[in-house]
Amino acid sequence: MPMDPRTKQTVRALLDRYPSGYATEEAGFTVTDSATGIFRLLCLGVLADDSTPSEGAMAGMRAMLRRGFDAVAPLAEADGREVADALARAGHPDPEDGARNLCAAARLVRDRWNGDVNAIHRADGGDGGRLDALLADIPGMDEAGRAVFLREAQIFWPEAGPFLDAHAARAARRLGLPDRADTLLTDVARGEREEELSWLVGALALVDAHDEYGEIEAAVG
Repeated sequence: MPMDPRTKQTVRALLDRYPSGYATEEAGFTVTDSATGIFRLLCLGVLADDSTPSEGAMAGMRAMLRRGFDAVAPLAEADGREVADALARAGHPDPEDGARNLCAAARLVRDRWNGDVNAIHRADGGDGGRLDALLADIPGMDEAGRAVFLREAQIFWPEAGPFLDAHAARAARRLGLPDRADTLLTDVARGEREEELSWLVGALALVDAHDEYGEIEAAVG
């Protein structure tokens, strides 16, 4: 079924405003299908727990990038006080807890997954439920953090998607788009391309998080 003109205009307005995915727009890094890229996404998920405002999590992640605490070995071996100090300077609301979880997550990846987060993808056997359970074993990775991870990881890990988090679903409903991930993928993202879906879901989540509905509606006309 072809998209109606308003749906096309809405999708265009969303992707014009946020063309590069949630992590790139908010945390300052591009998610790549590599051990480093996926580990950065895991760190973002750990920081973006249910008790931490989005701004604090994103600022904390940018601080991790600046300080080089965005790879398994440096973070696993880091002095937790240094990590906490970096988070505190970035304005994270609970830097000690954030640092403790980040360092513990890095050690788990080092010890259980031989330093490669992509080993989780290989171990889940293509089962989305198994993937969610393995992610839940990571210190600090609660449901909110897993949503951040899955929203971006579905580009590379098919079992992670199609995925639509609560923020994106709310935005989809308000903007007249489907609020089911499978329908959004096939009817709106088109061609069943997970990359397009991830970018669109990220744009929806950002519009909801920043309450930018008026801007999108004005662009659509």
